[in-house]
Formats: sequence, C-alpha cells, structure tokens
Amino acid sequence: MTERDFTDYIERIGDRSALYQAVAAHTGARRVLYPGSYLDLAPSCIWPDVTYLDADTRASKAFQGPGATHHATRHKQYPEHPRIAYVPGDYTRTLTDLSAAEWDLVISLYAGPVSEPATRCLRPEGWLLANNSHADAGLAHLDPRYRLAAVVHHRSGRYRLTTDDLDRFLQPKRPPHPTREQLHTTGRGAAYTHPATAYLFRLRPHTHER
Repeated sequence: MTERDFTDYIERIGDRSALYQAVAAHTGARRVLYPGSYLDLAPSCIWPDVTYLDADTRASKAFQGPGATHHATRHKQYPEHPRIAYVPGDYTRTLTDLSAAEWDLVISLYAGPVSEPATRCLRPEGWLLANNSHADAGLAHLDPRYRLAAVVHHRSGRYRLTTDDLDRFLQPKRPPHPTREQLHTTGRGAAYTHPATAYLFRLRPHTHER
C-alpha cells in the first residue's frame, strides 16, 4: 500500500496535526505510543518517534511499505528522520508484550479502553491523551494513577488547550459518575456537564501497574 492510503484516511477523518501539535507543545513528549491508530499517521508529522499498534489487516499492510515514512518525511515538523514502528495485534493483549515505562505519551482516540493496558508502557509522569467516545477519558478519570492535567477544545478548525478550572470537567450530568465496571459494560462515555474534545491526563509519580 502507498502513501496515498494514509493521505486519504487523514482527509476523511480530518487532519489532527493541530491537535497533536498543541499536545506536543504542552507535554514536551518525544516518544509516542498510539494503540488503535488504524491509518492516522498525523502523529509522525509532529513527533519523531511513534509506535503504532492496530489489529486491522489493512493497517498492517499499509505500514509494511514505505508509504508511512514517505508521508511523515514530507510533512514532519522536526529535523530528525522519522522513526515509525508498527505492532500488529489487539492492544488488550499486545501491549503486555511491549517494554514497560518506555513512552512519554499514549494516544487513545476512538479506540476503546486503551488507558488501562497502556499505562505500564508510560514513563513516570508520562501523559495520556484520551477522548470519551469509548469511555476511556472516564476510565482514566476514575483511575487513581492519573490526574487530569488539561483539556482540549476544538472550534472553527482550531484546537485550544487549557489548564483552567479543571474541576468542572468530567462531572456527569446525572450523578453519580458511572463506575469502571459500568463503563466497560456499556462501552460508552458518560455525558458531562462541560464536555471537551479531548482530555490530557498525567501519570502520577511512583504509580505501579495494577
């Protein structure tokens, strides 16, 4: 498969480069892990070292060829040559085979409950970028290993990251907040009084894998 496969996908879902750029500026992350990435190659335009993980055979075929590197090289915003790794498989199982405490940032967007199996892969005080489409933001909110560090809003094609008044976010419209078990059962995020496009969590120091 070719570079065009990645370009077509990014055009279809929307280019998230501006989102990733805002997160990069806030976190200073260098090594990024993206479980459930499918063909969203935009992180490699922002970060020089990204590991992608997905179970879809189309993603596996696309990452086997030179298209990913060609696209990242053409659009990268850093001086280094892009380092792109791809791990095929279901993240609920495959993440346990990866090295522990190796990545600065985990991306969890529209992929399910990524945060729980991926936490072991984060370095101390690493970052988790999650949205709430499959309840992962809610799961991270309930996880004592994480604290909410910022939220991201998207309006008129622009992403804005803020650290103000974080206590008002992740508050359910109908309390109490669903439990971890309830979120896993429904696979849906809770409706919040002040929703955000995405949430940026930080791993607390001295946390341990469950």
